[in-house]
Amino acid sequence: MRRFTARLQPLTFEALLCGAQTVLPPPMHLPAACARAKEEFASQCSTSAPPPAMLTTAAVVTHLLNSNLRDAAAVLASHPCRQQVLQGVREYLERHPGVLTVATLTGMSEEVRCVGEDAVAAFLCVAVKQFVCDSSATAVEGDKEAARDVQRESLRSLVLRHIRLHPVCASVLLGSLCSVSRGCAGDREDVINVMQLAIRERSMDPRDFGSVLDVVWKSGEPQRVAVMWGWMQHTSACWDIRAASVAIMAFSALQRVDEAVACMQKLAEADCDPTISAQVAFIRFIGAQASTLLQYAVRLVLHWHPSDERLWRGEAQVVGMELVKACAACGEGKAAVEMLERMVATNAGMPAELDAFMLRPGAAAVGELYCASVVTSKPLQDLFIEVPLRLPCLGDTPELVGLLLSLGMAANRLSEVYNALERVSLTPANFHSALDCFTKGRVAKKASPAAVLACVREVSLRTGNTAPKEMESWLQLATEL
Repeated sequence: MRRFTARLQPLTFEALLCGAQTVLPPPMHLPAACARAKEEFASQCSTSAPPPAMLTTAAVVTHLLNSNLRDAAAVLASHPCRQQVLQGVREYLERHPGVLTVATLTGMSEEVRCVGEDAVAAFLCVAVKQFVCDSSATAVEGDKEAARDVQRESLRSLVLRHIRLHPVCASVLLGSLCSVSRGCAGDREDVINVMQLAIRERSMDPRDFGSVLDVVWKSGEPQRVAVMWGWMQHTSACWDIRAASVAIMAFSALQRVDEAVACMQKLAEADCDPTISAQVAFIRFIGAQASTLLQYAVRLVLHWHPSDERLWRGEAQVVGMELVKACAACGEGKAAVEMLERMVATNAGMPAELDAFMLRPGAAAVGELYCASVVTSKPLQDLFIEVPLRLPCLGDTPELVGLLLSLGMAANRLSEVYNALERVSLTPANFHSALDCFTKGRVAKKASPAAVLACVREVSLRTGNTAPKEMESWLQLATEL
């Protein structure tokens, strides 16, 4: 016995398979490392001794990589520390997304039904995470989008079926169900029913409340979110960024400022800020109120984003844009112009950030709103004229084409705009949309009908498109009056 123990003492799995580290090798090296470790273990240990959990984890993953689902399930089922192995497999696959397809993972979830309901739930969770990863990695259209919707619905059905067969798995699979649920009423009710089931099973994880609220919010029911938050806020969900942020968006939509502020205070207790979407929703709500709340909105934004670099770079740009709109709504145009000029100065030498700002929804409307300031401000001309002129995707953004025509007319730079549009491919639909934005803008309304008509005809000629007949007829009639 002493000799057997002495042989086992230096035999750690770290030495066998991982060297000095306790992390399994990456997928490309795992099969070879697993084979070596198996040989070493077999040569030093009794055949009746169960292999270490990490070695079994490596064996299961290796079988999965080779699409040997039945062998993987058999190895998993035969180990005495099955739960530890299962957790190791799940963590490994989550550390290496993309090594297995969604189809392989769902197939494995069917194969391990003989192992136990916890194994099925684990592989369904990994399959859903892989689906979400695939969906966020690439944008799809047409047939591929339809195929992805079919796959989403298939995953949702598998998750729901397993929960109905094994209610004890409700809490484990609730987050996954939320991830593959849309904002339709049927999906929303399924999510709420599973949440209630998890609560009855006394296994509800408060960290999943945010996912549940997100599905309810997407279904367009802010009042229901507010009601659910009424009792969720008494759990640790009150410090959860996702849950509290959805509540902030709901209270902003319901114009209940005190409750929204209370949610932000709870997050502040945990030294957290709301999500960007929640920040935008609250600033938009403030901007629609009395101008006395504008300073409060400014202080909030400065608290969330203490520097211009944090505010005007990355996703936070939409918060700054919303604050600019709030200033405009409250008659503080000078402050808005100063903010935009600071944004340009902050991103000087970083054209990608300026491009990203102009491609965000609402950027063209901001440029149209401050067209008078654009004429006199070099930084604003750089932002609203120079940046769109160089965008390779200008033809796909008709609102920016319309803005360029407006600002080109206001700043006497139409020739530059025409030259740029000659090199742009505009579909008839996008061209008509661009002309619609231009003719309904502030500059066109103040200009003479003859100047607007001349611009429409010239840009039609330069781009090889035809303006709508009713538009030309209307402008011609206005010219003759």
